[in-house]
Amino acid sequence: MKIALAAAFALCACAYPVDRADCAIDSDCGSGAFCLAGSCRQGSRTCPTLQPRYASIDRDLFQVSCGTSGNKAFNCHSTEGAASASFLDLSGDAYPRLVGRTAVNPLGDRKDLVLVKPGDPQNSFLVQKLRLTTALDPHLGSGMPADAPGSICPSSVDAVAQWILAGAGRN
Repeated sequence: MKIALAAAFALCACAYPVDRADCAIDSDCGSGAFCLAGSCRQGSRTCPTLQPRYASIDRDLFQVSCGTSGNKAFNCHSTEGAASASFLDLSGDAYPRLVGRTAVNPLGDRKDLVLVKPGDPQNSFLVQKLRLTTALDPHLGSGMPADAPGSICPSSVDAVAQWILAGAGRN
């Protein structure tokens, strides 16, 4: 009887196949990777392995480390967070809100800062914010992420800078 029930259960379980996720939590991915939306990504949440391309930066940095989803208390760059605090929405397609756009900088005294200045990473506010290691710079405001300024690893910031230096294409 038990064998017949087990066989029937196995048949039912296979009758409606579903795609299996690669992961549910970071530890499912092993060392050197983390779990995002059911798929393993190389690197860690604060040190993702990025290619100097917008698609890689958006998928593996903005959508993971910048508060675009998840716990509402930390949704700094979600639609809701942008409306109430950060002034920059990185959810969805953030490209038109980044490239060539002037930043809102309420915590610093420098104004007219361009978020992503194609070809000029040193004068792109995004790179400056990612490189800050202080919670309150008098000129630029808080480093990013705000809860741990300077925690995005240098190789990830360098990939962002390389993308900007190459013209900040939508690639």
